[in-house]
Amino acid sequence: MKKVVPVKVKMESKMNQDGQQARFSFEEDGQLATVGGKHYLRYTEHQQGVATPVQFRLDDDQVHLLRSGDVQTRFIFDQEQETTSRYQTAYGPIELRVVTRQLSSTVDWDDCQGQLEIEYELHSAGMLVGSYHVSLQFHR
Repeated sequence: MKKVVPVKVKMESKMNQDGQQARFSFEEDGQLATVGGKHYLRYTEHQQGVATPVQFRLDDDQVHLLRSGDVQTRFIFDQEQETTSRYQTAYGPIELRVVTRQLSSTVDWDDCQGQLEIEYELHSAGMLVGSYHVSLQFHR
Protein backbone atom coordinates (compact mmCIF):
# COMPACT_ATOMS: atom_id res chain seq x y z
CA MET A 1 0.00 0.00 0.00
CA LYS A 2 1.23 3.47 -0.85
CA LYS A 3 0.30 6.60 1.08
CA VAL A 4 1.70 10.06 0.29
CA VAL A 5 0.90 13.15 2.37
CA PRO A 6 2.18 16.69 1.67
CA VAL A 7 4.17 18.17 4.58
CA LYS A 8 6.20 21.26 5.42
CA VAL A 9 9.85 20.52 6.19
CA LYS A 10 12.15 22.71 8.29
CA MET A 11 15.80 21.76 8.43
CA GLU A 12 18.75 23.20 10.30
CA SER A 13 22.23 21.91 9.80
CA LYS A 14 25.58 22.75 11.37
CA MET A 15 28.92 21.57 10.15
CA ASN A 16 32.49 21.84 11.28
CA GLN A 17 35.19 21.06 8.70
CA ASP A 18 38.86 21.97 8.99
CA GLY A 19 38.11 24.39 11.83
CA GLN A 20 35.50 26.20 9.71
CA GLN A 21 31.90 26.25 10.91
CA ALA A 22 28.83 26.74 8.75
CA ARG A 23 25.08 26.78 9.42
CA PHE A 24 22.26 26.26 7.01
CA SER A 25 18.53 26.42 7.50
CA PHE A 26 15.62 26.29 5.15
CA GLU A 27 11.97 25.39 4.82
CA GLU A 28 10.61 23.40 1.92
CA ASP A 29 7.45 21.64 0.84
CA GLY A 30 7.82 17.88 0.99
CA GLN A 31 6.07 14.55 1.21
CA LEU A 32 5.76 11.91 3.88
CA ALA A 33 5.33 8.62 2.06
CA THR A 34 4.73 5.06 3.15
CA VAL A 35 5.58 2.54 0.45
CA GLY A 36 5.70 -1.20 1.07
CA GLY A 37 5.79 -0.70 4.85
CA LYS A 38 8.77 1.69 4.67
CA HIS A 39 8.48 5.37 5.65
CA TYR A 40 10.11 8.15 3.61
CA LEU A 41 10.43 11.90 3.98
CA ARG A 42 11.11 13.55 0.61
CA TYR A 43 11.73 17.15 -0.39
CA THR A 44 13.79 19.21 -2.79
CA GLU A 45 16.37 21.46 -1.16
CA HIS A 46 16.95 24.82 -2.85
CA GLN A 47 20.27 26.53 -2.09
CA GLN A 48 22.19 29.07 -4.17
CA GLY A 49 20.06 28.40 -7.23
CA VAL A 50 20.57 24.63 -7.09
CA ALA A 51 17.68 22.19 -6.55
CA THR A 52 18.71 18.94 -4.83
CA PRO A 53 16.22 16.08 -4.30
CA VAL A 54 16.58 14.66 -0.77
CA GLN A 55 15.08 11.50 0.69
CA PHE A 56 15.25 10.15 4.24
CA ARG A 57 14.09 6.59 4.88
CA LEU A 58 13.08 6.33 8.52
CA ASP A 59 13.57 2.80 9.86
CA ASP A 60 13.25 1.73 13.48
CA ASP A 61 16.99 1.67 14.19
CA GLN A 62 18.51 3.39 11.15
CA VAL A 63 18.00 6.41 8.94
CA HIS A 64 19.02 6.29 5.28
CA LEU A 65 19.82 9.57 3.53
CA LEU A 66 19.89 9.89 -0.25
CA ARG A 67 20.77 13.22 -1.87
CA SER A 68 20.67 13.29 -5.67
CA GLY A 69 22.07 15.90 -7.99
CA ASP A 70 25.51 16.71 -9.39
CA VAL A 71 26.94 14.68 -6.55
CA GLN A 72 25.00 11.72 -5.19
CA THR A 73 25.27 11.03 -1.47
CA ARG A 74 24.04 7.92 0.32
CA PHE A 75 24.54 7.72 4.06
CA ILE A 76 23.21 5.22 6.58
CA PHE A 77 23.01 6.53 10.13
CA ASP A 78 23.12 3.79 12.76
CA GLN A 79 24.00 4.54 16.37
CA GLU A 80 25.01 0.92 17.01
CA GLN A 81 27.63 0.61 14.27
CA GLU A 82 29.71 2.62 11.84
CA THR A 83 28.68 2.46 8.21
CA THR A 84 30.58 3.07 4.97
CA SER A 85 29.56 5.11 2.00
CA ARG A 86 31.03 6.10 -1.33
CA TYR A 87 30.93 9.80 -2.12
CA GLN A 88 31.24 10.56 -5.82
CA THR A 89 33.35 13.64 -6.59
CA ALA A 90 34.60 15.18 -9.83
CA TYR A 91 37.93 13.43 -9.10
CA GLY A 92 36.38 10.01 -8.51
CA PRO A 93 34.76 8.20 -5.59
CA ILE A 94 35.89 8.66 -1.99
CA GLU A 95 35.10 6.08 0.66
CA LEU A 96 33.65 7.66 3.80
CA ARG A 97 33.09 6.13 7.21
CA VAL A 98 29.93 7.44 8.89
CA VAL A 99 30.07 7.52 12.71
CA THR A 100 26.66 8.33 14.17
CA ARG A 101 27.00 10.03 17.57
CA GLN A 102 23.28 10.71 18.12
CA LEU A 103 20.20 9.52 16.29
CA SER A 104 16.72 10.26 17.57
CA SER A 105 13.39 10.54 15.88
CA THR A 106 9.88 11.14 17.09
CA VAL A 107 7.24 10.57 14.45
CA ASP A 108 3.48 10.49 14.64
CA TRP A 109 2.58 8.66 11.44
CA ASP A 110 -1.17 9.24 11.91
CA ASP A 111 -0.78 13.03 12.22
CA CYS A 112 2.07 13.09 9.66
CA GLN A 113 4.44 15.08 11.84
CA GLY A 114 7.70 14.53 13.61
CA GLN A 115 11.30 15.47 14.14
CA LEU A 116 14.68 13.94 13.51
CA GLU A 117 18.05 14.74 15.11
CA ILE A 118 21.29 13.33 13.73
CA GLU A 119 24.79 14.08 14.96
CA TYR A 120 27.54 12.40 12.99
CA GLU A 121 31.14 12.47 11.83
CA LEU A 122 32.62 11.59 8.46
CA HIS A 123 36.05 9.99 8.23
CA SER A 124 38.16 9.26 5.15
CA ALA A 125 41.52 7.50 4.99
CA GLY A 126 41.69 7.48 8.80
CA MET A 127 41.18 11.25 9.07
CA LEU A 128 38.21 13.23 10.35
CA VAL A 129 36.55 15.05 7.44
CA GLY A 130 34.02 16.89 9.58
CA SER A 131 31.34 16.86 12.29
CA TYR A 132 27.70 17.51 11.47
CA HIS A 133 24.40 18.08 13.22
CA VAL A 134 21.08 17.88 11.40
CA SER A 135 17.78 18.88 12.96
CA LEU A 136 14.70 18.28 10.87
CA GLN A 137 11.02 18.90 11.64
CA PHE A 138 8.01 18.18 9.49
CA HIS A 139 4.26 18.59 9.77
CA ARG A 140 1.13 18.74 7.64
